Order: sequence, then C-alpha cells, then structure tokens
Amino acid sequence: MAAKKDMKYVERENVTFVGLKILDPADQQQIKDIIYKDFITLERELKQIHGLKLHFKEYEKGGRRKYSVQMTIEAETGPITVNKLSSPVQWDPVAIVHKLLDKARQEIIHKYKTDSNFRKSYEKGGL
Repeated sequence: MAAKKDMKYVERENVTFVGLKILDPADQQQIKDIIYKDFITLERELKQIHGLKLHFKEYEKGGRRKYSVQMTIEAETGPITVNKLSSPVQWDPVAIVHKLLDKARQEIIHKYKTDSNFRKSYEKGGL
C-alpha cells in the first residue's frame, strides 16, 4: 500500500481556482491535493456540492508576500463563504487553505447541524 503522501486524489470538475498561478508550483500542487482530498468530507456533510471556488490574491507588505484567500461553496442548501482568518497564517497560502477548510466545516456543522455528535445528542433529547 502506498504511503499517504503519495496518494493522488480525483480532480473534480466543480472545483475552481482563481489566481492560483501567483503561487509557487509546489504550493499549487499541495493546495490542489488538500482541496480534492477534503472535498469528500465537505460533500459528506452537505450531501451535494455544486461548486467550490478558491480565490487567491497577493499583496506586498514589508518586502514579503501576503495572501488573501476566499472560499465559496455552492450547495443545494445555499452558498457558504469563508474568508476571515487570523493574521499569522496569511503569509503561508497552504496554511490558509487548511484553516479555511476547518472553518468551512465548522460553519457547515453550525448552520446545518450536520455533525454526527450533534445528531446523537439531539436524538437522545439532549438539545
């Protein structure tokens, strides 16, 4: 069995990257792998995703590159937009994408009550 680092994930037609070319090729590939892998988890929570869009912007600050990334998920239940992050990760685009995915999942759980732990407590009369 291949190591997890070597695993390739299926590219999705409904995933769009805007401004990805401003990043290094290694970061581009790493971000694509992260998105395609975690797309499965997001789809499991939302049932069906019509589109996922990542929009990258680059800024110069103090001679360093700073990144802004916005993620929009189009689902049957409505659009979900995630773009607000704390500033320390804005220097690393891969870290930003990880944080956006975590925040998107938290928002999905909060908005649609899709977490299995939430369902279990709700069914037992806990909420």
